[in-house]
Amino acid sequence: MSCASDSNNDSSEPNEDPKTIEPVIFTAIGDVPYNDFQRDSLPKVIAAHNAKAKSSFVIHVGDIKPGAEACTEDVYVDVSNLLKQFTAPTFIVLGDNEYNDCTYPEQGLAYWNKHFLKFNTNWSFSPTITYQQKRPENFSWIQNKVLFLGINIVGSNVHNQTEWETRLTDDANWVQQHLQAEKDNVNAVVVFGHANITEGDATKFNTFTNVFRSSAAEFNKPILYLQGDGHVWFTNKPWPEKNITRVQIDGGHRAVEVTVDPNKSNPFSYNRSFLD
Repeated sequence: MSCASDSNNDSSEPNEDPKTIEPVIFTAIGDVPYNDFQRDSLPKVIAAHNAKAKSSFVIHVGDIKPGAEACTEDVYVDVSNLLKQFTAPTFIVLGDNEYNDCTYPEQGLAYWNKHFLKFNTNWSFSPTITYQQKRPENFSWIQNKVLFLGINIVGSNVHNQTEWETRLTDDANWVQQHLQAEKDNVNAVVVFGHANITEGDATKFNTFTNVFRSSAAEFNKPILYLQGDGHVWFTNKPWPEKNITRVQIDGGHRAVEVTVDPNKSNPFSYNRSFLD
């Protein structure tokens, strides 16, 4: 595969000039809407995004409602219809408030699957999306030598230990499989999940985290874990594997523009005021 535009390149040169790879720009939102103000603000954010954003896609990193609110189907319908107003293809991963924190988590998941599973298919999107056979809410694609992965990793209480461990195992397998298979094909990775897996009781995520860290060490290229959950912006490197950067977004009606430049050794940059 050649990305070079000069047909007179000497045949001894590499077939691909990494400087020709276009950065990937996307928008992240999450933990929204939590209240009437956020519900009323979200259409305005979407309209501004449609008018001025350069993002090739949008990701909602989970929590479409407050945890204390009942998991009734009308909430899922409402937020689904709101997010469909984005002109950019929009992806979403599960949050605990619409799933794990429901009085009946299986019912919450059923509503989510009905209204959000493979949500991106409401738009045309050039990269080929793959879904995990055992867990179709987990997705992946490659775009401009960047691997994107979405996983169902939520916080809050462990209401069913077997379900919890099985889900984390599936998540770990999905990430490990892709990092191993695409190591020579991509320059960077972005993992979308909801949960903060390091603060609080981090041990309950070990089934995923231990595999993620070991796979990242072997991959040895930049990885971004982009999460919601905490509602306060920060970025850090929480593990000894320094190729993993973790970002927690503001949440609410505030969006962040993320740029992934696969030509750079530090490929990730953020703009939290791009819609102001």
